[in-house]
Order: sequence, then structure tokens, then C-alpha cells
Amino acid sequence: MPSNPSWTWRKLLQSRDWCRGWFTVNIGNGSSTFLWYDYWLPEGKRFIDMHTLRTLTATGLPWNARVSSIINEGHWNFPMHITGLHASWQSIVFHPKPQLEDHCVWKGNSTGNFSIRSAWDLLRDKRPLNNIHLLLWFKGHIPRQSFILWLAGLGRLRTMDRLHSAEIIRNRTCILCGLHTETHAHLFFECPTSKTVWRTVNARANIYWPCCTWPNILQWGSANYYRKDDITHLIARFLLSATVYLLWFEHNKRIFNNQYLTATNIAEEVFQQVRTQLTTMQFSGAIPTAICNI
Repeated sequence: MPSNPSWTWRKLLQSRDWCRGWFTVNIGNGSSTFLWYDYWLPEGKRFIDMHTLRTLTATGLPWNARVSSIINEGHWNFPMHITGLHASWQSIVFHPKPQLEDHCVWKGNSTGNFSIRSAWDLLRDKRPLNNIHLLLWFKGHIPRQSFILWLAGLGRLRTMDRLHSAEIIRNRTCILCGLHTETHAHLFFECPTSKTVWRTVNARANIYWPCCTWPNILQWGSANYYRKDDITHLIARFLLSATVYLLWFEHNKRIFNNQYLTATNIAEEVFQQVRTQLTTMQFSGAIPTAICNI
């Protein structure tokens, strides 16, 4: 952090704005809490936000009055001659505690105590929880396959629709099926060719994946195939990353080398890569029969 004092004070002043209302006061004897300007009313409200200063000073109490100025012998002594304040007075259903000091409560934490962590949770932008990393980085993963799967999950592969939008090419037709516009959702796995590969791979390995859109497949997979030491979970992740990688590899071979494989041959390459990877790994438990036969 910079040692410039002016920078530090500027940041402190900025932090004062966002934390307004998050610190409330539990009234004891009221001697340390400003009556009009502090957040001590029910629901963390304060008088100055609900009434004009003209209305408040009409009570005869100064702008810097403390809550103790409306406490008399341990009981509330509200100035009732200003009708516009009646609703606010009536909202105060708790009683002062003359034997105790006022103390602040931090609303950002269930304990009422301030912490940097709770303040950070309030400040940061929250996004939906995404556990796709569980499908990408796991024991024995193949880096190049995980990298392609990561790009596909972000929608960053150079599919035909993206190249067309960038005005690099005119044709948006899927290179695998030649029937539909090529998008990430189409390529994984709505395209007839990729769908055949995906179904063949899962049927042969006896691994279940639901029939849903590409983003939902990733979300479902990260929520259901996440265990580190479960061989079935590990194989499911291998099959996903290998299938995505080899479909993308086939996509590029058809474009740049004019070489074509059938869906059956692509599926066989997936099996071969998974077999090769399994032979290099050690497992504490038995591998399921369906997996051994892929």
C-alpha cells in the first residue's frame, strides 16, 4: 500500500461511504450516540435520512444532540409536540440501558463483530459459483486436452460463427456435419457427428451424462463427477476432455488438411487415448469392468 498520507485518508473517506448503515448502535445510556446522525433506530435507520433538519431542530434539540438527551431516569422522554416525528418515536420499541455504554454492531457478520473477511464479502462482486475447474485439472489430466476444454467452456474456440462475426470468413456452416451454423453449443454436442461420438463413448464406457446444452453439461459434470479418488468420476472427466479435444482436432484437420475421420473412428481414438492414460496411473481400488473394456 502506498505510504502517501493523502492517499490513505482519501481511501478512508471513500470507505466511509460504502459502510454507512452497516454499523448500527445498540443503545445503552445514549451518551456516545448522536441522536439525529447515527444509525441507532430499528432496521439500522437514522433520523436525518427520514426528516429534514428543520423538523428535527424544531424539537428544541440541537443538531449535535445525543440520544441521552431524550432519556430521563432510564426511560424514554420523547419530544411529542412535533407530530411529524410520532411514527419514528413509536418505532422505538426497545428500552435504554442506563447501566451500559452504547456499542456498535457490524451487520455484515452474524456475530456482530467487524472482520476484514466479512467486509470483503460485502464489497466484492458475487458471481454464480462455477466449479468447472473440477473437470479441467485433476489427477492424470492431459494439459493440452484440459486447455482446449477450458477454452470451449469459455466459448473462446475459433468456431465458424465467431470467425464470421469477425469478418474473417463468410461461411458459418459446421465443418463436421455441413448442415447447421457452427457454434460452441452445436459443436458440443448437438452436431450429428459429435453427438454420435459422444453417445458412442458414453455407452461403451457405461458413463452417464445427461442430454442437455453445452454450458449445462459442464455445470452438471462439475457437480456430479468431482471426487478425486473415484475411478468412475475420473474416467468421466477423461472421456469429456478427450472427446472435446479430438472433435476440435478433427474440426481443424478437415479445414487445414482436408482429412476426414468418421464418427466411429473418432470415438475409437477417444478410447485409445483414455486407455493409454489409464495404463500410466495407479489406483487403490478395482477398475469397473465396463471401464476395462473400453
